[in-house]
Amino acid sequence: MKNQKTLVHDEMRKLIKKSCAADQLLNPHYYSFQKSLLKFFFNAAAITIDYDEKEIALYKGQGAQGDDSKLFDLSETSTIKISYDNLEETLKGCLEKGHKPIHFYKSQLFHYNRVADVITEEPISA
Repeated sequence: MKNQKTLVHDEMRKLIKKSCAADQLLNPHYYSFQKSLLKFFFNAAAITIDYDEKEIALYKGQGAQGDDSKLFDLSETSTIKISYDNLEETLKGCLEKGHKPIHFYKSQLFHYNRVADVITEEPISA
């Protein structure tokens, strides 16, 4: 039987594949999901994906309160452009192990795929 972390990663791969299907690329729901995953992985303030040019633009600001902060000093932004050949493989390459990423992936699955109903944990008792 698969453990929960493996199950979450498998479901994220399925959602990524679904979001990259040709007929889904213009769906704002999936575009938002793809941007959210990239923002989390690169710790970027903003992301744009140019499907025609096969390019991802990352807008990174200087951390306002330390490296792990989600607050950015946007007066010192930098833009990083990343080219890709296969968006699906690029997004799958952004999947990480660990507690924080798994928590984020669960929230993404719940919001974009409603698979949280499938992923059950043992009830917490007091």
